[in-house]
Amino acid sequence: MLLLIDKNKAEPIFQQLIHQIKYLIENGDLKEGFQMPSSRQLATSLGINRSTVIRAYEELWSLGYLDSTPGSFTRVRKRKILKSNPSEETANENFWENSLVNNFPEQIYRPSNHISDNYNKNINFHRLEPDVRLINKKSFSICYNKAINETNYNIFGYCQSQGYKPLRQVIASHMRLHSVNVTVDNILITNGSQNSLQLIFQAFVGKDDIIAVESPTYSMLIPLARFSHCKIIEIPVNNDGLDINILKKHLKKNKIKMLFTMPTFQNPTAITMPQNKREELLSICEKNSIILIEDSIEEELKYFGKVHLPIKSIDHKNIVIYLGTFSKVLSPGLRLGWIIADKECIRKLTALKTIFDLSTNTFSQVLIYHFCNLGYYELHLRKCLRAFRKRMKVALKALKQYLPSEKASWNEPLGGFLIWVKIKINAQNINIEDHLSKFGVSVVDGKNFFIKPTNETFIRISISNCNESEIEEGIKRIGIALNAIN
Repeated sequence: MLLLIDKNKAEPIFQQLIHQIKYLIENGDLKEGFQMPSSRQLATSLGINRSTVIRAYEELWSLGYLDSTPGSFTRVRKRKILKSNPSEETANENFWENSLVNNFPEQIYRPSNHISDNYNKNINFHRLEPDVRLINKKSFSICYNKAINETNYNIFGYCQSQGYKPLRQVIASHMRLHSVNVTVDNILITNGSQNSLQLIFQAFVGKDDIIAVESPTYSMLIPLARFSHCKIIEIPVNNDGLDINILKKHLKKNKIKMLFTMPTFQNPTAITMPQNKREELLSICEKNSIILIEDSIEEELKYFGKVHLPIKSIDHKNIVIYLGTFSKVLSPGLRLGWIIADKECIRKLTALKTIFDLSTNTFSQVLIYHFCNLGYYELHLRKCLRAFRKRMKVALKALKQYLPSEKASWNEPLGGFLIWVKIKINAQNINIEDHLSKFGVSVVDGKNFFIKPTNETFIRISISNCNESEIEEGIKRIGIALNAIN
């Protein structure tokens, strides 16, 4: 057995030995049952330490190349080499396809085709996540140290399924600023808004139920609703939010179980529903016993006009389930959101959460509790409000400057990160995301927010991850890209 060990190579002798013996076995030079030299013999012949050989033999044994028993020789092991052919590969695919339950819907979710070779070089209007440049890392460091040295709570253990009680107390206090008066018993901490929706669907939506959603709507709600096999009714979004007249027409023919709305800075249109319409919508849901899901991901970021109170603030009959999150204003990586609802609803959702994931990350909850309790969250909100008010003004000015009115139109948001742009020129035959990416800007194609295909072309612009100069340059590039469409 010829082995060549080079003591001057950067690769450790131990690894050289393993790689060479593996090569000889895999190529058939060392046959099944071949008796390997003893560790002492091989070490002497190679001029290396015996412990190195023993370690290499043990590693090769664990990898299935050698057999060794106490008091016996080390031999090459019989190894079954699996060689697949096309028919076997197809059979393996069919195995998983046939194992799916509940008639798993095809194409539940098609990822947006926005990631290209130029993606990292593009100005990013695609992602709806906060600009990390606005985060005060020093304050997070202080809170990290307080959390890691926590003496009153075991941050390395499981948390209560309903969530860390001091954090729920902080959230309850914060929500009172929005006229939502609740206690810790009305709050469930989740792994973000998507997890909140998942729990709600699993608890309350069956395959024969009918739910109503805004159209367009939050893109990740669509695959979740499809997976539940419920019937989905789309309610168009007008300039003042969900079209209540269309909702009333559907209610004459259908018993709607649940309605999902984003009344403040709706995703993707950025429309804000006026207060009188919120009251009317709540009244309709009360009369028809409809569970009303109020998603409020960017509610804190109000730049212009009057402040609109959450629908939950006027929910006297407890039919509203309110969703909040730290993801869109602070950090999506923390994976922290919350549900506010009737105590019995929270009890059922908590039981369900216990079954699926026991609890939300303990350390993140304790960390954010300190971040809020020390006043850093309020300071961060004020910082974001100042920054994004300026950025939104820059964005709206740039849209007027670089996007001709005959080629595009949009509504001016009262807050949040989003601008919904309707493309008036014929762009049906092109992939709008790919086209804009070639000009150095990433957006989301509006078709991702509709359940049924639309003949119109929209793009969603998110300024959440860009500063003023990036926003202006990105919108300028969009204008150039639109001019290039014949």
